[in-house]
Amino acid sequence: VLNSAVVTDFGSYSYEPLTIDAVRAWLHAGPVISQVGYQSTADWIESRLGIRLPLSRDARRMQPGDEALVVRLRYRLDDPARKAGGGVALTDEDVEIGLLRRIS
Repeated sequence: VLNSAVVTDFGSYSYEPLTIDAVRAWLHAGPVISQVGYQSTADWIESRLGIRLPLSRDARRMQPGDEALVVRLRYRLDDPARKAGGGVALTDEDVEIGLLRRIS
């Protein structure tokens, strides 16, 4: 689970929006590795999707066939420190959820 669609290597990727029901199914289908770096994003995921993810800023490289759930803001904050400090209470209108797949 990522809080931005980070492309770490050259390759082909696809990205598509998901519904909340599809997100829940994806989250409960298998093991999940958190790369959520912001408390406000983790709080929204827990309140809306019912799963608590630890904060992590570890770097991971996607391999062909890997998928990543992306939970990100639809806009940029004027003061990014607000998001880092958990000073932003996200709503459904603030968040976009998509599935990033590495194809090759």
